[in-house]
Amino acid sequence: MITIHQENEIKAFLQKKKLSSAIFNEIYDHFVVQILALMQTNLSFQEAFLETKIGWQYELEMVKADILSFKRIARIEKTVLKSRFRNIILSSISLSMLGLGAFLFLNDYFYIIQACLAVFCFSMLLYNFALKKMKFREYIEVSFHPLIIRNLIVGCILFLAVGYFSQNLYFYDFGMAKVFTMYGMLVQIQLLYFRSKKVNVLI
Repeated sequence: MITIHQENEIKAFLQKKKLSSAIFNEIYDHFVVQILALMQTNLSFQEAFLETKIGWQYELEMVKADILSFKRIARIEKTVLKSRFRNIILSSISLSMLGLGAFLFLNDYFYIIQACLAVFCFSMLLYNFALKKMKFREYIEVSFHPLIIRNLIVGCILFLAVGYFSQNLYFYDFGMAKVFTMYGMLVQIQLLYFRSKKVNVLI
């Protein structure tokens, strides 16, 4: 059996890794199960704990969260976040392609869609603040999220490239800019949604 003092020792070790609550609970359970299994082979708690830490060394190594972030997080947290961000990007691209179709063939509806997205984004922000699901500091972190900053960088490069090669001073009026704006809003809406559900998306 593991004593309360030993449980607290495991928790203290994992808390230093600054894991989200869901990942923390899952890894804690794994630690307890592995330590108990090792203790049944006549190892002491400290020996079993050390062996378990060595086994999890790679996953719990603190690494840079993102090239655009100064934060360091556990590798396992980064893997989960990257998978989550990949889903955000893919869903935003898919919906933006539908928006492009609306822009090309149903131009009037495209602007209605854009307006609805803007209202929805603002409403979600008010909802998060009204129910205290998000602090102002978290909103700033979401606003300057690496996904959004990366979008701005890619957008600037695309617009400058299109403007240079088209030699058109009004290149920003192109549908690409409007669809890209829609993509940016879809990313922000999903980030706000995850924060309202207390799902970690901050790096």
